[in-house]
Amino acid sequence: MPPKVVQLSTKERALFAKLIQEYETRQYKSGIKTADAILKTRPDHGETLAIKGLVLASIHQREEGLRLAKQGLRLNLMSFICWHALGIIHRMDRNYEESLKCYAQALRIESGNINLVRESAYMQLQLRNYAPLIEARLILLRAQPHLRVNWVALAIAHDLADNKAQAARVLAAYEDVTHDVPKHNYEFSEVVLYHASLLRQLGDAQGVLDLLDAKRAYLFDLPAIDELRIDAFTQLGRTKDAEELLYKLLERNPDNTKTLRSLLTLLSANVADTEREATVLTKLAELAERYPRSTAVRRVALEVAQTPSVFAEHARDYLERALVKGIPSLFSDVKSLYTDEAKKAAIEEIVEKLRVAWDPTQDTPVAEPPSSYLWAMYFLAHHYSYIGDHERALAYIDSILVHTPTMPELHMTRARVLKRAGAYQAASDAMEDARLLDGQDRYLNTKAAKYLLRANRVDETAAVLKLFTKPDVPDPMSDLVDMQAVGFLLEDAAAQQRVGDDALALKRYHQIDKILAEIYDDQLDFHSYCLRKMTLRAYVSTVHFEDNLYARPTYVRAAYNAIRLYSQLHDEQQAQDDAAAKATQRRAELATSKAAARAELQAAAAKALEKASEDEMPPAKDADPYGAALLATSQPLADAHRFIRKLQESAPRAIETWLGALEVAVREQKWLLALRALVQAHAIDPADPRLHVALLRFRRTSEAATLPDAVTKAIDELAHDLPQLTAPIDAIHTEYVQRYGSLSAQHRLGAARGLWEAYGAERAPEAAELAFALVRDTEAVPLSALEEALAFLQHLETHSSLPAAGSSAAFIEAARAKWPRADAFTERATLDAHAAERAKTRAAWMPPAHAQS
Repeated sequence: MPPKVVQLSTKERALFAKLIQEYETRQYKSGIKTADAILKTRPDHGETLAIKGLVLASIHQREEGLRLAKQGLRLNLMSFICWHALGIIHRMDRNYEESLKCYAQALRIESGNINLVRESAYMQLQLRNYAPLIEARLILLRAQPHLRVNWVALAIAHDLADNKAQAARVLAAYEDVTHDVPKHNYEFSEVVLYHASLLRQLGDAQGVLDLLDAKRAYLFDLPAIDELRIDAFTQLGRTKDAEELLYKLLERNPDNTKTLRSLLTLLSANVADTEREATVLTKLAELAERYPRSTAVRRVALEVAQTPSVFAEHARDYLERALVKGIPSLFSDVKSLYTDEAKKAAIEEIVEKLRVAWDPTQDTPVAEPPSSYLWAMYFLAHHYSYIGDHERALAYIDSILVHTPTMPELHMTRARVLKRAGAYQAASDAMEDARLLDGQDRYLNTKAAKYLLRANRVDETAAVLKLFTKPDVPDPMSDLVDMQAVGFLLEDAAAQQRVGDDALALKRYHQIDKILAEIYDDQLDFHSYCLRKMTLRAYVSTVHFEDNLYARPTYVRAAYNAIRLYSQLHDEQQAQDDAAAKATQRRAELATSKAAARAELQAAAAKALEKASEDEMPPAKDADPYGAALLATSQPLADAHRFIRKLQESAPRAIETWLGALEVAVREQKWLLALRALVQAHAIDPADPRLHVALLRFRRTSEAATLPDAVTKAIDELAHDLPQLTAPIDAIHTEYVQRYGSLSAQHRLGAARGLWEAYGAERAPEAAELAFALVRDTEAVPLSALEEALAFLQHLETHSSLPAAGSSAAFIEAARAKWPRADAFTERATLDAHAAERAKTRAAWMPPAHAQS
């Protein structure tokens, strides 16, 4: 029998109303006092207990808050307030399914409560449950047809459910019943433009024009209107009307490259391929006369011109103008043309001739200002660095620095050149030179920190970052976590792994995962906000962006790295050899060496948190700020599934998704899941060297195990499309080398790794020879491939015996000839000596005030 529901007196009801108000206005301390005043005389009043639980949950006392809310619900199962409060707490915990169940119970009790229906609609949208979302929006529209937001929200629900025709009909109905709209009403204008965009997606070009014409007096987002009309005219074949509008847009902004390209495409649509270049360039010449200050017109001409002499003429004009003006971003502007080898060579020849003509040391007077020569040298430094001629690039940038040592852009360029040459330590020092020249520039500060991470100088990175973080935050990386700097956290994770701090690297990957979860959860607030503000087109675009949040390359990389790290932890836990024990010991020693400093930081952070009042809702304390607990997991493969699930749901077209799933499935001996991952990865990129290695690992592991009949049958069935599942391993290796070995150095290195994976020490010399062959290659080999090859050779030396001719020492000696500045092939003593020389050089030109900053 349910407990008797406690009733409040008149005075207590007034206190309860005050409690509700205090919760809504975030006066949490006062709310707790008010709740306690009621509970002092009515300790079994369920609704007060539920609201107190809600208040406690709001100040991060979630467990106690949830306990009180459930206790209050047990005392009054027929109170929609208790169900509502419990639903809100589940929503705070991102437990949206449970939250919806509570809202449903509350609506059964209080079916006419519009606020509950509205909140449940937002929750359905958060979960992308479109059918119940449409139902909830219909209820709201029928209850409040006079509110514009209810019409629009129903249309958006149909749109997101991919029923755009119904969405357009809802908006058309709303426009029909709406009268006396002010002419400068932004909200109504947005509704009409959203309606027009739906018709555009449905392919109803005439409908778009009719709608825009009928509502012309109410619309004032001119660029959006013109874009819709141009697209509609083009679809209907009304090219003259589209051309007229495009010219109108160019009058408004002659530097809009998108508009310019659309106009040229329209004008050359019926021109023969042999005449297209001449026709378009003639039109561009007319536009250049019409808009003489337009840079976009001259830039697009460089894309159109294909004849070498014509391209050279246009390129010389464009490049000379930019260099005389001193535009630092000129190389970034034109490097997209470098996909054409002829254009790349022409650009180099043009700028080299200009450099010679502008050389101030020559006897002939130079018409252009001296700065033109500097910018030509600056451009060429970028050019030669980009094409891999690092020594020539350094010669150019160093010659400029002799005369202009206090220009930050020059030091930044030098840092980029050194980075591409593999000299990460020197590059980080060069970027630090740039930062010291302008200590107030946050961009330079960020770049300097990033270069320090690339050089594995993680402790120095924190000191640089702290200059632009909150002064009361002891650990600057925590501030970057708050700012959701995902790209920087990913760089830091990679650096931490390189220096051996896998715990902190794992923490960074989990922080990235948490940040994206927060970004996804934050849209719950925007569901109501964007409907109120009527930013409809941007809102729908944002919802689609959120749908693909976990498919973004940054997250895919972080998740894949986390999965690999968990797999490595599993291997070390399973292995009984000395190498695994030493790896575990190294991690423990590293954690111990950093424990004191980290404890000090934690204490400072705790002290800072104590200063915040409860009403300010301080963030919950991180119980594992440096990842020690994450690294100490006893079930690394189970933990890796957190990332695998998200990748499989959101990024099924990324090969890393299935490579990560394969890593874990093979170790768990879940053969059918491993087969599924193999098939999916092979369908995406059969040439990927990581897939080749993973396939051979699957073969070696599965052949050593006793497979169930269902797995054996599945392998036989799949072997028709994926013969590598049953073919001899030697045949797999030979076919891979013959088919993909010529694609890149990474593919050849993949073949070497595959041999080691399949045969181990038995064929280690052969695997080493394949890796060593990279350094003998007469063609250019990327530095990253040589660095990975060196790491592979060092791994082979640790776990097997190799001949001296194929050793890592011999590899380093040969690689140094190809990449003389690369840190990977330079001894530590030499690197330290070079660093000392750079410090002396900086002291010679750096002003004392800057040198001390």
